[in-house]
Amino acid sequence: MGSSRIWDVVVVGAGGAGLTAARRARESGADVLVLNKGLVGRTGATITSGGGISVSGNVLAGLGLDVDPTDTEQDFAEDTIRSGRFISDQSLVQSMVEDVGAELGALMAMGVKPRVSKRAPGHSSGRGVHVTGPDMQKAVTTGATRAGVLFREDFLSAGLLRDAEGAVVGVTGLDRRTGEVAEIDARAVVIATGGTTSNWRLRTAPEELAGEGHAMALEAGAALIESEMLQFLPCCVIAPEIWKGIQFPWTIGPQAGVRAWLLNRYGERFLQRWDPVNIELATRDVVAAGSAAEVAAGRGSPNGGVYLSWAHLPRDIIDNMPLWSKSLSRDGRYQGFDFTPLIERIKAGYAIEVAPAAHFSLGGIHIDVDGDTGVPGLYACGEAAGGVHGSNRLSGNAGAQMLVQGARAGLAAARASRRNGLPAPAVNRAELQERVRAPMEREAGIAPLEVAERLGALTDSALSPVRDGTRIDAAIVEIGDIRRSVLPQLAVRQRDPGYNRDWSTAIECRAAVDVLEAALLGARARGHSLGAHQRTDSLDEAARPAPFHGLVRATGGALVHETRAVAFPVLAP
Repeated sequence: MGSSRIWDVVVVGAGGAGLTAARRARESGADVLVLNKGLVGRTGATITSGGGISVSGNVLAGLGLDVDPTDTEQDFAEDTIRSGRFISDQSLVQSMVEDVGAELGALMAMGVKPRVSKRAPGHSSGRGVHVTGPDMQKAVTTGATRAGVLFREDFLSAGLLRDAEGAVVGVTGLDRRTGEVAEIDARAVVIATGGTTSNWRLRTAPEELAGEGHAMALEAGAALIESEMLQFLPCCVIAPEIWKGIQFPWTIGPQAGVRAWLLNRYGERFLQRWDPVNIELATRDVVAAGSAAEVAAGRGSPNGGVYLSWAHLPRDIIDNMPLWSKSLSRDGRYQGFDFTPLIERIKAGYAIEVAPAAHFSLGGIHIDVDGDTGVPGLYACGEAAGGVHGSNRLSGNAGAQMLVQGARAGLAAARASRRNGLPAPAVNRAELQERVRAPMEREAGIAPLEVAERLGALTDSALSPVRDGTRIDAAIVEIGDIRRSVLPQLAVRQRDPGYNRDWSTAIECRAAVDVLEAALLGARARGHSLGAHQRTDSLDEAARPAPFHGLVRATGGALVHETRAVAFPVLAP
């Protein structure tokens, strides 16, 4: 049965985008409930982020910050489009660069005190500010709470309720605390579940980003755009195991502007072949692809990465890093970890083994500037939504996207809730209930963890920073086999319904199959290297098609890829 209360707006996800959407919807008069997979304020990508927010210099100057006032929104937009290799949705770029100043101003009015950032690779100016991930999460959580938003925690959303006309009228999911399969009825739903990076084994983001929001939107009739585009963050620790995936070396090296060197096993600065001018200070897609290519060519380090070295720098530069670093404390701590042993090893002249880690989903749910997915009653925002970054994301643009898209989607959902009135009855309640319960009710079958491991091996093989058609084709065959033969056999081993990790993993695996198949279809269709999508068998320059968007839809029970020409209202190639 559905819940007795009908909410105006239900937001799925409690990161920066979701809570901005929730606050804006509540401030416009809507009754708002936020569903979150874990605890609000303690889960999601925002709290673990670097906290950058890109804003053009003229706007920042108007907010009283000491920046380059000659930097304009047009400059900001053009940098973003060029970085994305001209496949960004330029309408989304335009709305982001024009609206982010007002959203930052609202955060500052709530007490957030940003620090001006230095110019990051790919930006033509030192635009942007820095707010730590925990401070950002605290601000958006406090703002939503004060506005009167209500929360339901430990709720794993698994499907969208739809009426006979296909409109979204609520959410079905698993209450992880009690083991209840429940429905929440709503006049409008906003998907803000973040990216899909937890499906990669080496990653910087938290484990809960499996892609349930993407899968729910696909099933409801929305499209995914540029699913093959995943940003890998270079220079993440791969050894020792306890720090694996942490981006600490990147933040005291290239991202901080420090001229640390990336070396292969022969001591060569291999990035000179990729970007002879910027070398290690090239954009992230270049550094990630170059590093992965060295490993693929057999020139990597013993643990499957490359070396990052500060040995050529005077020791005082390393000693004084904490004095100016925005992320490293004076006692050698970064994001709660004590990195003193690693810092001492750097000072002794040793290099650190690093590798690119899955960091940010550039593709996602296809939306317009108001977060509208084209499915009545369904909106999306933040990292769950694709299109704005194209094939590469500049530092700080995730924060800008989060604030602008969150605000626009929240306001649009609130307007829709006023138009929609009482939702029509959902026609798929029983179907969704049965699907969520099935792994728990099945007495024998395949363990969800085994499937998750198989999917992780698949992403390592076919959706790494460097890709080739043979592996992509093999992975498409494998993902089809998993869909047909494995998902129907998922069986939970632990029978206690409350906080059952097996049950949650089973739901996540079903979503992961959808998002990974979409990514593979996009990777196969884009037969040339572009930004974060680097193919070893890339088409020759002369054979490359004009820029296109890749869209995936669920049609007739199967996922289908289609292409669409890119529009250039702001900047043409």
